[in-house]
Amino acid sequence: MFKKFLLIIFIFIINIFNWAGATEVYKINSVNFDNSDNVVFLGSSSNVQYINVKSMKLSNPDRICFDIENAVLTRPNTSWTFKNSDIKQFKISQFTTNPNVVRVVITYNKNFNVNKLRLHRVDNNIIISYNKHLFTQSDLRSVYNDEKSTENYYEYTTFIEDEKNTPTAPANSNIRTPEAIAVQKAFNSKGELIKPDASKIEIKEQPISKLKSAFYVNRIDVKRGNALIRGIGSISIEKPFVMTNPDRLVFDLPNTYVAQGIRNQEYVLSDSETIKIGQFEPTKARIVVTTTEPDKYRPIYSYDSQSIFLAHDARILGLKLYDKTSAIYTYSAKKIDDTKDALQFTFTEPIIHSIKKFDNRVEVNLYNCSGFNHEAYKKNLNSEVLAKLRTEALPTYGIKLIIPIGKTSQINFKQSFDNKRLALVIETPKDTAINKPGPLFIKRNPNVKTIVIDAGHGGTDVGATREGIYEKDITLDMSKRLEKILDKKGYNVLMIRDKDTYVSLQDRVKYTEDNGGDLFVSIHVNSSVTPEGVGLETHYFTPQSYEFAQIVHKEFANAIKSKDRGLFKSRFYVIKNTTCPSILVETGFISNPEERQELMTSERRQKTAEAIAKGIQKYLGKD
Repeated sequence: MFKKFLLIIFIFIINIFNWAGATEVYKINSVNFDNSDNVVFLGSSSNVQYINVKSMKLSNPDRICFDIENAVLTRPNTSWTFKNSDIKQFKISQFTTNPNVVRVVITYNKNFNVNKLRLHRVDNNIIISYNKHLFTQSDLRSVYNDEKSTENYYEYTTFIEDEKNTPTAPANSNIRTPEAIAVQKAFNSKGELIKPDASKIEIKEQPISKLKSAFYVNRIDVKRGNALIRGIGSISIEKPFVMTNPDRLVFDLPNTYVAQGIRNQEYVLSDSETIKIGQFEPTKARIVVTTTEPDKYRPIYSYDSQSIFLAHDARILGLKLYDKTSAIYTYSAKKIDDTKDALQFTFTEPIIHSIKKFDNRVEVNLYNCSGFNHEAYKKNLNSEVLAKLRTEALPTYGIKLIIPIGKTSQINFKQSFDNKRLALVIETPKDTAINKPGPLFIKRNPNVKTIVIDAGHGGTDVGATREGIYEKDITLDMSKRLEKILDKKGYNVLMIRDKDTYVSLQDRVKYTEDNGGDLFVSIHVNSSVTPEGVGLETHYFTPQSYEFAQIVHKEFANAIKSKDRGLFKSRFYVIKNTTCPSILVETGFISNPEERQELMTSERRQKTAEAIAKGIQKYLGKD
């Protein structure tokens, strides 16, 4: 009897140790931040009950430190240097491995108030916010969008990768000061992060309240004719397009910075195919695939949101894309308003997925997923567009969702930081006439008094550049010439900038609105990662801007001997958010050697200014 008792005690002790050793490690898969440099998002796919964090204040230099216990950083040790807030630098590293501790170090300016630093837990993710910066309850962010991105989130942020651990602070500097303890007001006495109640999370509909991310590309690997593009942050892709002579498939990655070592390096995919990535604009990367089969490629998003697998349909067969299967936990489809429909999914595990848009349909591949019940889906359906959804099985495992759409429909595809939620928003314009060339109608508006001219970029934002020539200088010269012409015609002309200064996009719009602008013209110079691009473009967004854009572009294209690339409806910030008729004119390609030389001449700049002025006059019925 006594032996049995000892055996039971022994088994009990062994089980305790096994249970303690089986505690799941908290894996940090992604690090993202917003454009104010006041919010950092640490993403994880781990399901843990507690996230234990210890904080301390360090000095020389002044910094706050967070040690996340029983945690593993699956990304390289990395630091970011910021310029937009009182936070000077953010570092994250695998501080120790036995035990596993991930250390976050925030170095700050002298005006920094440690008491304004806060930690939040949203599901199994950690958000570090400063200065009462508000974040949305949803962590969904766009990973594919038909519209060109216009927000340049991080052009003043630098990235530094460091494979070594963050230097250990002197033993006597790890002092638990009152300021450091105050940071952990969101923690309980055990140091466990408290998940905030949804009703207590402050949410405001302001641009500053959105979690926004950037991407830093630092590696490309080729596997069986497919390319894995890796980085840090969260990747997003704009609508791909095809170029000819030679045939190329192009993907633009907004808010992306490419490591110098891999820029414009060609990687061989097959005997006739290559891939390269370049820094197309200061805040935009461009992937170019030289191929005669552009329709065969699709981007596949990874578990951690920090890499994409650019795969050829034929060469992906047989490749293992995942090591963990997932099931659809919930799904819904509903009509948001007269033009928008939304499809949303929640999964039990992070989902490996891709999206590809055709003229008549959208395909979403869920590679490691099963469990779509079509009857249950239709039961609570509230959308005619999404009622047409059908499914197919993928070749080995997984589901293909096929949603028929109209040719003019636009899509925005979103995913959560932990890759357990997807959302597809389909926008189908009610009146598609605005997207088609219509009869030229000269609008006579004698009430126009104030014309605002926006010289693109400026100051530290140089815009596109080649051979020491900056876009900001060309646009300023053209804008001054346009101002002079319009001033002589008796208009009240306001310049967003009349010298080499930086003005934010938000301030450009605010200046226009505050000063009662009746017309808004933004002057820019285009650029491409290859030298072949050439020609003229005019962009508009709002319905009241279409005629204005159409008339100005006609005069502009007739006056300048260059390729007429046409009229575009684009979501550029300055023409989307101004209430008056607003256009953005791309006056040529700085990346094309011949056109660049022309753009440097007084003749080309003067002709451009005169053509735009003539278009404005015609639009107002005064020419």
